[in-house]
Amino acid sequence: MKIQFPKGTETGKFLSPYLPRLESFLRDNGIHPDNHPSPPHFHVAISGGADSVFLAFLLHLFLENRHSLTLVHFNHRTRGKENEEDEIFLRSFARHIGRPLRIGILSEPLPDNVPEDFLRKKRYAFFDTLLTENCKNILFLAHHQDDQVETILMNLFRGTGPKGVLGMLNKPDRRIFRPLLETGADEIRNVLSDHRIPYRIDSSNLQHDYLRNRVRMELVPTIRRIFPPEGDRHVANLSLLLRRELEDRESGDWLSSTFLLIRDHGFIFSLPRYRNLTPYRQTLFCRWILDRILLWHLPAPEERNLLRSLSGTPVFEGHLGRGWHLGIEFQEAHLVYKRNLPEEASGNWSFFLEPDILEDLRSGKRNPYLQALPGGGRLEWAWSSESDIRTPWEEGTRPSRSCRFSPDREGLFPLLVAGPGFPAVREAFRREGMSLGRLLSRRRFPSSFKKNLPVLMAGESLLWAPHIFPLRTPDESVRNETGRLSVTYQDAKGDVWKRSSASP
Repeated sequence: MKIQFPKGTETGKFLSPYLPRLESFLRDNGIHPDNHPSPPHFHVAISGGADSVFLAFLLHLFLENRHSLTLVHFNHRTRGKENEEDEIFLRSFARHIGRPLRIGILSEPLPDNVPEDFLRKKRYAFFDTLLTENCKNILFLAHHQDDQVETILMNLFRGTGPKGVLGMLNKPDRRIFRPLLETGADEIRNVLSDHRIPYRIDSSNLQHDYLRNRVRMELVPTIRRIFPPEGDRHVANLSLLLRRELEDRESGDWLSSTFLLIRDHGFIFSLPRYRNLTPYRQTLFCRWILDRILLWHLPAPEERNLLRSLSGTPVFEGHLGRGWHLGIEFQEAHLVYKRNLPEEASGNWSFFLEPDILEDLRSGKRNPYLQALPGGGRLEWAWSSESDIRTPWEEGTRPSRSCRFSPDREGLFPLLVAGPGFPAVREAFRREGMSLGRLLSRRRFPSSFKKNLPVLMAGESLLWAPHIFPLRTPDESVRNETGRLSVTYQDAKGDVWKRSSASP
């Protein structure tokens, strides 16, 4: 039996395009050698087939001469001479890449019509023995995407339940990893064929005696024929998405990641990072944004709702309704509220108090900070470290043009400032059992004030509105412990308070 490997392939450099994917897999599973002062001992199970030869080459290329890699083979002794030829091939391959080879042999007599599960248990018992020899030993298996599809289909029709639909998993607790589950068998064979790399073909894989073979040769081709071109791939993708979504539900802190930025008039976030989220997380993310902007008219038309707009290729850019626009700049999605004159005139405007401004006020970098309002008037933001209790009008607990509160109250930020025509403002007043229109008509406010009255909101709740809505439930527990943020409304017409209010 003559075996020849092409010269120049002993380094495995022809698999360089697959290195980033492998490195990402190792880092995600916490087994990258660079992350350990004492790197693990790498082992790869190898049968001589295309998939295991591919993985052995790839690990050999990645580890180079810096780290150890041992090839591990288990001889089932089910195919007589073919088993012997497999060993000869693997010894030649091990010499070609300069890595040690370890072989285990099934020594006990085989029963008639030996079942798949029996052979599998013996093989994994050999692997477990290897792993228990040293706590640093880890094992890589070359199961690929086609194997995953077959496993899921077998589990599905066996009635194994949701866990079975997850298919084969990496098992960090047992130090067993499968880095090729997202790589197809055809892709692996094509790469090896292009570089004239020989590999073994297991004749037992062509027999209909085993269930897995029948699934591969009968069921999968039927699925591909009914759902072309690669309907079976969706089975593997279903497993991947289900696994990620189960992880998402267990992890509750992902939304606080730094890729979301809240700016003066909207949101900015990384489009690639958004697309890397699972569909479940994408839905939660969009729902979180919609809750924050308090605009129940979004999504606008069905074909332009936020989720569909972000999922399109290319991403939809343009008006989403009610003044909100979606734009893409340098792989960043900008969901921005664009105020225009008609909306300003109707009081339909809003913006967030930027966190940077609050920090500048705390540090004294700019104190006070004057913020112009659409259509005239402005808000004066100031920071006070005084803990004294002032008059109810200065504190804002009575209707007046000023209020003071602790910015450290839970759930207060991001703080939204909105006009009286903003839909969420009117809805919030209705929940309080009030009509904003009636409140504004009771006194002789100038029309400019009625259209541009600033309303402070925390989440969906009213916090304060000058002269018509007193500060909502100030937190007494922090009154004497932290500084206070004061807000004063300054109308464009300086006499509005003299004519319309008896308060200071």
